[in-house]
Amino acid sequence: MEQEKEIQELKERVASLENQVQNKSQGSNILRFSLTFIIVFVVLLVLIGIFQFINPTN
Repeated sequence: MEQEKEIQELKERVASLENQVQNKSQGSNILRFSLTFIIVFVVLLVLIGIFQFINPTN
C-alpha cells in the first residue's frame, strides 16, 4: 500500500515537471520569435536606407 502511494506521488511529480518544461519551451518560442522579428525589421530598414542612398531622387 505504501509503495502505491509513493508511485502515485512520483507520477504527480513527473507530471508537474513535464508541465514546467512545456511552459519554458513556450516562453522560449516567444523570445525566439521576438528576436527574429526585431532582427528582420532592422535589416529591412537598413536595406531601405541603402536603396534610397544609392538611388537618390531629384
